[in-house]
Amino acid sequence: MKNFFTFLLLACLSININAQVKKPAISGLVTDAFSSEVLIGVNVVVYKDSLISTSVPVKGTATNKYGFYSLPEMDYGIYFIAFRNIGYKLDVKRIEVTRGSSSIRLNVQMIEESVTLDEVTIKGERNTKTEISKVDVSPDLIKQLPSLSGEVNVFKSLEYIPGVKVASELSNGIYVRGGSPDQTLTLLDGVVVYNPSHLGNFASTFNSNALQDVRLLKGAFPAEYGGRLSSVLDIKLRSGTKQKNKGVIGLGVINSGVSIEGPLGENSTMMLSGRKMYYDFVQEKFIKKNTSPRYNFFDLNGKINFNINDNSRFFISGLYAQDNLYSPSASKDIDYDIHWRNATASINWLNITSESLFSNTWLSYIDYEFTSMLNDKNNESGSGDFYSSSRLQDFMVKRSIEYMLEDNHTIKAGAEVNLHKYRLIYSDYYDEELEDDDRIGTDNMSLETAFYLQDEWEILPLLTTNAGVRLYFFNKTKYFRAEPRFSFTYALSENLFVKAAAAIAHQFLHLIVRNDISLPTDLWYPSTSKINPGKSIQYVFGVESYFDRQAYLLSIEGYYKEMEDLYEYGNVKNIDLTKPIEDQFTSGKGESYGVEFFLNKRAGNLLGWIGYSLSWTKRKFDELNAGKIYYPRYDRRHDVSVVLTYNFTENFSCGLTWTYASGQGYTVPSGQYQFIDIGPDGGEQIQFNNSGLNKYRLPDYHKLDFNSTYKFNLNGLALEAYLNLFNLYNRKNAFAQYVTYDEENKIPKLKQLTLFPFIPTVGLNIKF
Repeated sequence: MKNFFTFLLLACLSININAQVKKPAISGLVTDAFSSEVLIGVNVVVYKDSLISTSVPVKGTATNKYGFYSLPEMDYGIYFIAFRNIGYKLDVKRIEVTRGSSSIRLNVQMIEESVTLDEVTIKGERNTKTEISKVDVSPDLIKQLPSLSGEVNVFKSLEYIPGVKVASELSNGIYVRGGSPDQTLTLLDGVVVYNPSHLGNFASTFNSNALQDVRLLKGAFPAEYGGRLSSVLDIKLRSGTKQKNKGVIGLGVINSGVSIEGPLGENSTMMLSGRKMYYDFVQEKFIKKNTSPRYNFFDLNGKINFNINDNSRFFISGLYAQDNLYSPSASKDIDYDIHWRNATASINWLNITSESLFSNTWLSYIDYEFTSMLNDKNNESGSGDFYSSSRLQDFMVKRSIEYMLEDNHTIKAGAEVNLHKYRLIYSDYYDEELEDDDRIGTDNMSLETAFYLQDEWEILPLLTTNAGVRLYFFNKTKYFRAEPRFSFTYALSENLFVKAAAAIAHQFLHLIVRNDISLPTDLWYPSTSKINPGKSIQYVFGVESYFDRQAYLLSIEGYYKEMEDLYEYGNVKNIDLTKPIEDQFTSGKGESYGVEFFLNKRAGNLLGWIGYSLSWTKRKFDELNAGKIYYPRYDRRHDVSVVLTYNFTENFSCGLTWTYASGQGYTVPSGQYQFIDIGPDGGEQIQFNNSGLNKYRLPDYHKLDFNSTYKFNLNGLALEAYLNLFNLYNRKNAFAQYVTYDEENKIPKLKQLTLFPFIPTVGLNIKF
């Protein structure tokens, strides 16, 4: 098996197809004329007549996520090729294909323009190649939405998409269709990011000013993606403008940032973006007695782009992010110190091998570390104490190819090798020696290899299919897995589509968390001889319709997903340090299903959407909840979201978000009982009784946020002032509820912890 995968990898790394095409092909890259950024999803349509508004197209395609397009097997003659993209001027090129012509390279630079129909906020491709469960979010829309920190990020905006949830206001990442955050594959320029968000999704680890494209696949994703069970978040960073150096300085009450970009030479550009949140400093200065967690973060993103020639581009990119969450000095119950760090570095070579063959090669390094320290001040026995530290280091080489057989038929293939190195320390107490002594802890190393083959084919004018398979080999435990994937889209009419998909996926890394603790306690653990890889089977069916001249999109999707070999702590109250930690995990199964409704206003000054999801998420572990089925905390039966942005003028805009969700499942005592001690004292002990895991439901959650932005010039500087109103009507949403006991009256009382009241923030962005 090892030799088989070695053969596949070498074949993919060295592949160079020189197809004997009988007729020439036209291919190239489409970029922004000002910034040189590649443009994704540009419609490339071929006509025989220059009057394209009245002509019938001969053939057409669209640029891929790297801005590349190919029109193979062109007949001889004169053609007019139209390049269309919302927010850009129509560009028409005249091309003559003669019998003596070789393949034609046609690179196009498109010019931005203001249009009456604003950029579509959630872009759906109105053709039979529309992918099921795919959402493309405009970075410009992200910047217009309200937030606590003053800068809306990717994860906060995705929370408003039907099927996407969060566990709590302090949880990281997103829960997509019943999957936990580790089951979402997050890629930044093709490189995995293990923890892509800051605390509570206040901000993602990549600055919104640095984003070029954001794509979410909510389920049944194609074979080119793998290693996770539920969903994919694929993000591309901007490469930087080639015209002149420019930048943005953002000044806020609790956070600030700076972004700069520009040319490094005639054929190279750079982009650098960094931010700092100092919310803990504000808390200590103005609300020192407040017992809310203290928090700060820092992050830095960078990218350098080298245009070697018309056929090759070379990228160097990196990410560094550091988060710190700790207890305030006023805390009387518990001390905690939680911090995590992301670091990635990658080299990417993009190459157009021939007129119909496009390839991408990555070499990357990933370093992720998460540490949790909890100290219960009220428990002298120390049973509430906890310490864990996990570090993951990945070295990865990956290569992918796309071969355009015809303008409606593309073959994709790829291979990757990933060397994982893990170090894990865990304890029921903290001591400096735990971090400093190399002899303490558990070390693991494993090799993961994957190969995929994918066929995207418009079989009929109204029917498009995507069929593929992904093969995995996990060297440490000799696991071999095959994952078939299939989806189709059928056009019932010009504006009405039916879509369906099915997929099997596996995951060799598990995120284990303490569910009895509301604070983050992430611990990543690999598959071993005792820990099986997770597995999911997904089915999706949907209907999509456009109306009112494609200004509106209505989408309805239903899904069903079953999962097995999920892992949790078996008995969190009694961690046994004498046993391997994997012996203290328990395996179980999961199930999720639901239906999602999505109405999107795509054009005009008023943009946005209304979303609703009805869903169920279930878990079953033999050693949890007496072996009975229970609902995890992020299970919410009903979820409603409203997202609206309005451009009053070219310089003044507003954004509004409102969300409602059913109360989360939560574990609280359902009753109490009393023991009278035998003896002369006759003391009484009051005990609480729990009826089951997450049997209780917290109150429903709802919140309204508002944002306004005004652009103006002052002394030659372009300025942008913003006002954010977080939790506008001061809803006291429950983060947690707990039971205390009134000793005098012997009556238990239910108390509630609320994190974020109404919070206004203001800030200023300075462009130069």
